[in-house]
Parts: sequence; C-alpha cells; structure tokens
Amino acid sequence: MKRLLINARESEKRMALIEDKQIQRLYIEQPEQQSLLGNIYIGIVEKIMPSMDAAFINIGKGKKGYLQLSQSPANVENKDGSIRPLPKVNQSDKIIVQVIKDETDTKYYRLTRNIELSDETIVYMPYGYYVAVSKKLPNDVRNQLKMWAVETKKEAEGILFRTRAEKLTKEAFVARLYQLRVEFQQLEKLAGHLKAPAPIVEKNLFFEEIKKIYDKEEFTEIICDDSNLFQQLKTDWENRCQLKYYKGNENIFSHFMVDDQLDTLHKRVVWLDNGANIVIEENEAFTVIDVNTAKSPSYKLKRDTIMTTNRLAAKEIARQVRLRNIGGNILIDFINMRDEKDRKAIIQLLKEEFVRDYERTIIYGFTALGILEMSRKRTKPSLLNQMKVPCATCHGTGFVASAATIAFRLERELWAFKNKDFSEVVIEATEDVIDYFRGGNKHHRENLEKTLHFLIKFEQVDFHKPHYYIKRFIP
Repeated sequence: MKRLLINARESEKRMALIEDKQIQRLYIEQPEQQSLLGNIYIGIVEKIMPSMDAAFINIGKGKKGYLQLSQSPANVENKDGSIRPLPKVNQSDKIIVQVIKDETDTKYYRLTRNIELSDETIVYMPYGYYVAVSKKLPNDVRNQLKMWAVETKKEAEGILFRTRAEKLTKEAFVARLYQLRVEFQQLEKLAGHLKAPAPIVEKNLFFEEIKKIYDKEEFTEIICDDSNLFQQLKTDWENRCQLKYYKGNENIFSHFMVDDQLDTLHKRVVWLDNGANIVIEENEAFTVIDVNTAKSPSYKLKRDTIMTTNRLAAKEIARQVRLRNIGGNILIDFINMRDEKDRKAIIQLLKEEFVRDYERTIIYGFTALGILEMSRKRTKPSLLNQMKVPCATCHGTGFVASAATIAFRLERELWAFKNKDFSEVVIEATEDVIDYFRGGNKHHRENLEKTLHFLIKFEQVDFHKPHYYIKRFIP
C-alpha cells in the first residue's frame, strides 16, 4: 500500500511517500530555504568572466546566479520564423534566465538561458533544437510521439515527452504545445515591461513536488492536513485517487508514526536487518558510505553471507541517498567481494534500485581498491545541509581538543610567566583538564609550581568541552 502524507498547515511544509510503512520519498520546505528551482527571472548581467566562460547575474532580492555562457542557445527565432544568432552577453544587459540548481553555502544559483516550460505530459523548450521521449514508454509509442513532434514543432524548438504522455493523442499534443508556446511569448512580453532584476515566473515548489510524485508514482491515497491545499488537490485529482483531509490536532507525521523514521535520516549509522550497518559521511567534495559487518570480521564470513549483507546494504544505500538527497560524487566501500560476478550483481542491483530516483545517477563501477564509484545529480541542498548547521563547538569537524591537549597548552602558557613578580595564579578549568594537569598523585602540578616559583590554584567550572581560562594573578 502506497500513501502520500502531506503536512502543509505549519510554516515548515513536509511530504512523505509511505510504502509498506517505510518512507520511500521525502520533501521538506522551510520558508527561509525555499527552493527557486525552475523560477524564471529577468536578470542583470553584473560581471563577465571570460576565463571561466561565465557571467554572474543579479536576479533580485540580493540573490545572484552563475550562467555558463557556452550552454546558452546559439540561435533564436525571429517573429517571422527565421533564425538569427543569439546576441553576445555584455555587462549590464538584461536577459531572461531560469534557475536549474539551487544555491549552496559556497555556490551561487546555477542559471540557464535555455528556458523550459512544462505540463504533466511534455516539456517545451523554445530553443531546445531536439526531440526526446521517456525511455519508460514502449518503442511504438516513442516513435509515434517523435513523429508528431517533428511534424509540429518549429525549427528552434525542443520537446521532451514525459512518461504520462503514453495516452496522449495528436490533437491533445498540438493543443498543449500551442498553449506552452503562447505562454512563452507572454513571458517574453512581460519581461519587456518589468524593471530588472525581477521574477517573471515563480513556482510553488511544494505543489510542484506533489505533482512530480503524482506523475511518477502510483499510490492508493493522499492524506493532507491543510484545507486550502486539500481543496486544490480535490479540484485537480478527485477522480484519480482517494483524497482524505486530516483534521487531528496531533501532527500528521506523528499520527502515522513517521517521525521516528525521519530521525534516523540524520544519523551517521544506519542498521540493517541482519545486524550489519552502513555509515554515511557527507563531505564537501564527496560522500563516503562504508558497509560494516558489525561484530563479525569480514574475512571469517562466507561468500553467501557477504553477498546477503551487500545486497541489503545496496538497497538501503539507494533509499538513504534518495531520502537524504545526497548529490555529487559518492564512494561506497562494500564488504570485500573477490568474485567479479558478485561485483557485477551489486552494480546491477544498485541500478535497479536507483530507477526509482528522480535525479540522474551514474554508476561507474569498482576501483582497483574495491570502492564503488557513482554520482548523482545535485539540484537542491542535501537534507543535512537543509536541516543542520555546523557545530559552534567543533566548527563542523566532529572533534574538539582533548583534555590532555588543553592541559599541555595551559602548561606552555604558564611557562611564559616564570619568575614573574606574583605568588599565585588562579585558573578556571573543567574537571578533566584539572585532573590531567595535576598528574599522578598531583606531583606534576607541585613540581611545576617549584620550577615557576608561584602557586597554581584551580576553580572548577562546567563547560561543553575541555577548557581553561587564566582568571587572575595574585602578587
């Protein structure tokens, strides 16, 4: 049984696809982190970097984007249908751009001039110059749709048929293409009247995600806790699936016992059914995933046991990557497989599991060290970057200086005051630092006092990490 839970009545909006009581897809949107993916703007070119073949575009409200110039359309269409080269971008130009990748802590929004407009069956690209059809459709349907597109589209246009286009008639296709074409013409006209930088099309990304899931998944029911959104869904989809309005005071995710599963998505260690586990480490350059046999050394395990664990891990890794929205390069260290057939079986299993993923994934295979390499398209921040901030104590490293390190640092600082004109120093410190500094039977502190010629007094304080502070010197 598949069920789509929609939690939209509070400020943070959440959506989860539940299959057999397990989360298979998750989307969370916070007001200050609202995605701009797919939005269209009339922007101003602020700076051109010829060495990078790029331009930086101001899209308004203090937001900037990065435009790769070589990926802009080479030609555009005149009103009479003729083709002309796209003018070269210059500083201070006003241009229409679309967001294709959200910003991160270190990167601007990624922009394109290849605008895309879409509905549930087709994606229309005014300057796409190609036709493509979902590979999930039968070959005869794919060939038919391609033929219709070639017969109908203008030279510069591009058309992509989605999976939902399988039952599309030619008349309906022509009507939808005409509608999207007019929509783009109105968009260009509106851009000419707006004061740049300004938004032209701002999408409701939360509702767009609902539509995306609806287009690609088949589920039994939708349960929504927001009355306005429920009425909108009822108007659009009442005859397509069962819709229910949740009226309870308890949060809908808590009511359906989803919160506990959400908590596991923030943990490094994920346990498998057979007692093994996977450890997930997200880094700036890539994500590392390690498969562990827990208490059983891998060299003592039989081949069948290793393959069973690796299969369980592969399925859970695909699910975790999808739910955590991990993008970029991913390295997976499975339990060592000596037989090439076993490695190929794991690669095939991963490919099958990632078919459910909406983002493009590429599995490159195993390296000479036995590490599986893969990549996943990154369009939005991962769940970790969306929901967490770097620790103020360790600054994101996961480590703090040990009590021993802090005690040695204090000792070095005190040596700088040797033979000074005071008799005592008062130091605030945590218990672990004090214990280490005193040494066995307190001899270390006593010997240091004799050497430095002043007494060392400690005042114990509570702190969230090993710590000291030289409070005062007494003459």
